[in-house]
Amino acid sequence: MIDNIEKYSDKELTRILTYTGYVFLSFELVKNMIVDPVKAFYENIVFQGLPFTTYKEDVLVRHKNEFEACLLYLRDFMKAIDKKDFLIIQALRKHRNDLAHNLPNRLSLDELEKNADLMENAKYVIYKISSYRVRMEVGFDPILAGVDWTKVKGPEYLILETIIEKVKSLKLK
Repeated sequence: MIDNIEKYSDKELTRILTYTGYVFLSFELVKNMIVDPVKAFYENIVFQGLPFTTYKEDVLVRHKNEFEACLLYLRDFMKAIDKKDFLIIQALRKHRNDLAHNLPNRLSLDELEKNADLMENAKYVIYKISSYRVRMEVGFDPILAGVDWTKVKGPEYLILETIIEKVKSLKLK
């Protein structure tokens, strides 16, 4: 609770707020990798003889919420994520929304410990989607034949990885 904020040291409070930023950043990276690229894929293009039609027919028909529709599209049609990834993204979204709307009541070290697995799983999903996006953008270039796409780090993951390393160097524990 906010009433107990005085019990935390400067280092502990910085750790709590850093964690909150990490959750927000993770969700925004996921959201940007899910909605924007799917939209861009369909923009200003007419598909002929391919299994694609329009953004509305292929994507938006899946759910009334655009984020949900794109997420379902990536899971069910593109197979970019699986059911477990889908559930992790949904849990990250719920956690992010809870923090955003109840932050004063979530300022605790317990919040970090309670959600450690979720954030580790979210980090992996960000890696997976980021790598998938790179493969979709450049992977069909013959020069890249033989690339092990399971080891490619996309720009979104590199942002997250850099921030995590910089925060670790602060030694907030």
